[in-house]
Amino acid sequence: MDVRDLRAGDILLFSPEEGSWISKAITWLTDAPVSHAAMTYQLPTKLVEETPPAVRVANATVRFVDRTVHVMRLHKPIDDFKPVMDIAAKYLNGEAPYAMNNLYLLGIILLYKKFTPNDKTQKIILKILRSLTERLLDAINQMKYPDKHPMVCSQFVFECYQEAGKAYRLSIKNGVIQSDSTRPNLLNKAFKHTRTSSQLQSLTATSDSDDEALAKQLYEAMDDETLMATGVVSDELLDAIHDFAQTLHAVSQELDLDKADPRQGLAVLQAQSSMFVTPGDLLRHCPDLRHVGDIKLK
Repeated sequence: MDVRDLRAGDILLFSPEEGSWISKAITWLTDAPVSHAAMTYQLPTKLVEETPPAVRVANATVRFVDRTVHVMRLHKPIDDFKPVMDIAAKYLNGEAPYAMNNLYLLGIILLYKKFTPNDKTQKIILKILRSLTERLLDAINQMKYPDKHPMVCSQFVFECYQEAGKAYRLSIKNGVIQSDSTRPNLLNKAFKHTRTSSQLQSLTATSDSDDEALAKQLYEAMDDETLMATGVVSDELLDAIHDFAQTLHAVSQELDLDKADPRQGLAVLQAQSSMFVTPGDLLRHCPDLRHVGDIKLK
């Protein structure tokens, strides 16, 4: 398939970025060959995507280099995608929740995934959550992102279709998060937990933690046995989830940190879990989309 064959509203699902441990970890946890989602915007050569620092339009021929792009198209008799483009433009013009990089997507998947990580993996997840919390704290301190809730790349594409109207709405059947085992996820366990201590006062946005290094540690630590493990989640990790939820609540509601409620943050995360969409869901679990071809540019 050629770039010139693309149509407005085509959903573009990217293979893992070469050399990126975050991309590898996302694809492994979601059991899908894609780690990023975007959408063709207005012209075949333009795409719109949620990526730091905010929603942007990019040149498709540049973004496609060294990635396999799976092209998905709405499997309904609709020719006019202006409503979808209008929603994307709304987000593009400053109304979009701000983006965090793919470490945020990885962190949310870890919270929603129905498994009990072993002790080694818990320690790495703890580092990831603290890194994400530091960035949210930075947003609070600088008051950069009032009244906005972070949105991941695949959720942005999904929402553009959902908000365009009934004719465009997508459904996810047996999605990655929903179709996992019946065991509780980390978020469920955190909701039942009473925070024993908080690291929020000691966290700063000057951490030298490297996202790719964290993702590499996670990728190398996890295997099928890790996902099947049973055991106890440490109070330290559950406390860190509460800290993350509190900062998320503060950012999304434009509150001072001491006025934010970790339980309200956890409740928001729980409510969103049923609607959470991964790039892999758009590829494999959306009956309203059909795969029309792949593009790979060198």
